[in-house]
Amino acid sequence: MEETNMDDCEHNRESEVAPALIAVHPTQKSVAVAVGSNLRVFNLQEGCSVSLVDDSGVHMHKDSIRAIRYGAEGKLFVSAGDDKLVKIWVTDSWRCISSVSSEKRVTAVAISNDGRFVSFADKFGVIYAVEIEGSHENQSLPNKKAVPILAHYCSIITSLEFSPDGRYIISADRDFKIRVSVFPEKPSDGAHEIQCFCLGHSEFVSCLAFICSQDSQQWYLLSGGGDSTVRLWDFTCGSLLDTCHVGEDYYSQKKE
Repeated sequence: MEETNMDDCEHNRESEVAPALIAVHPTQKSVAVAVGSNLRVFNLQEGCSVSLVDDSGVHMHKDSIRAIRYGAEGKLFVSAGDDKLVKIWVTDSWRCISSVSSEKRVTAVAISNDGRFVSFADKFGVIYAVEIEGSHENQSLPNKKAVPILAHYCSIITSLEFSPDGRYIISADRDFKIRVSVFPEKPSDGAHEIQCFCLGHSEFVSCLAFICSQDSQQWYLLSGGGDSTVRLWDFTCGSLLDTCHVGEDYYSQKKE
């Protein structure tokens, strides 16, 4: 019965319009834009479009792309979406070196800072990881099967991030939660250890990002949500450090 309800839920979302997505290379070498199933990349240094080459042996995206992402150093790029494909690209040649199949539609992707792991989440809240072995700059990789590492029990994952040191994987969902899990040394073992939850949003959490303090060189987590707030967290303990209200309704109430 539960599986039937989940399938019905997925079917009801088939008519959703995928938003346009934009991702910028960490050093602004290029910008990637996804609209529907179309992925376009523009070389900002040369002022021209880039031709994409798929060496993975699998077709290009055939359905709406829901997530795109550059790696921390800009060497890797990942695209994923409703066709249940997670495609891993190298940005020096813009070749797709691997295509990973998901059982369900993909809503979020992340790349570890060392470029070793790609993680993605499906519409039913299951998070997977796949290891990228060896040098990936000039060769295609086998299309590996991703392993599930944790689940949010049917809550849709809206954003996914690796901590800068690679110790944690942080996930946000539509049920107002931010979950910080210890990333396992072996993904096949599962991410069973929960470091903490960051709780405080009163609506869905839409995005996550890390910022570093210039004074102490300590990393903090930023989150934004449907409650029109941006929140600052100590993600190692789940402590809410500050809240910034950005919605017009909030400022209208303050003036009254």
